Amino acid sequence: MTTTSNPLFEKWSLFSERYQEFIPNFDEFLMALERPFPIGLRENSLHCLPYSLKEKLEDLDKDYKVPLKGLPFYHVQGERKFWGGDLDHHLGLYYMQALSSLLPALALRPGVNETVLDMCAAPGGKTTHLAELMENKGLLVASEPDLMRRRVLKANLSRMGVLNCSIMDCKGQDLDLKEQSFDAILLDGPCSSEGTFRSDVLTGAKRRKTNYLEYNPKFRQSLHQEQRELLDKAYHLLKKGGRLVYSTCTYDPQENEMMVQYLLDKYTDLEVVPLNFDREIQQSRGLCEYAGHHFSEQLRNSVRIFPHQVDSIGFYVAKLIKH
Repeated sequence: MTTTSNPLFEKWSLFSERYQEFIPNFDEFLMALERPFPIGLRENSLHCLPYSLKEKLEDLDKDYKVPLKGLPFYHVQGERKFWGGDLDHHLGLYYMQALSSLLPALALRPGVNETVLDMCAAPGGKTTHLAELMENKGLLVASEPDLMRRRVLKANLSRMGVLNCSIMDCKGQDLDLKEQSFDAILLDGPCSSEGTFRSDVLTGAKRRKTNYLEYNPKFRQSLHQEQRELLDKAYHLLKKGGRLVYSTCTYDPQENEMMVQYLLDKYTDLEVVPLNFDREIQQSRGLCEYAGHHFSEQLRNSVRIFPHQVDSIGFYVAKLIKH
């Protein structure tokens, strides 16, 4: 099927007009947007109960897939309300999460005795994952300015048995902390969320009030400003030799590679380093050119995740070292 004969080309014109040149197998990408998101369950290792999510799925006679070898994460069948309402979920034995949203924490690889910052923490999927990788040791700081979202974050941290996390009620860019306080920082920044767009989300009963499929320059510019402010703060809070992971759930190079290039231009002691995810995670390299803008060759070390390659949310991940 060629793009010109694909009726989805017009339906998803936001992507067709802006991103077709760099998304591989673009027709397959468009068809993936017509499929619903799979349900992902990440088993929680912080609880003290004799529990196996795999055994539960087998006892329930539920079909499941293990997309990453060695990681207790499962794609399952059924309704979201079933898994979200299940007692084991309320007890914190597992967390409902998209596969690609596991990648930022896996890229950061926080150590058990490190000081780690999650700059945009709510609702807590990545925060609880970081705490799990840290084995509930060290210090994890989570920032969230919105009261309602902070309540959700606190509830998830409590439910998942997180003990090493301190919550700060402010924007990440307004954190009043000493410079070079953290060994590792995760900035899963505010973005246009294009990677979450699928037909079942944007149409019918679930249709959002705002038409996100229309490009809004004013909205995008405000995002770019906030992203730069957060990245500047992250740089100053990061120790020498520390790691910074910047991620978004969007395809827009202006929010992804262009933001990383902003950092490289401003701070010459930063380097984008390669990411080595499980080989079952099919990934595309970051861009070195887009719409007349040229980026450092280092950007090839960043990673793009597309839903027709990995059945999950579209994602961008870059890891930087501060030398």
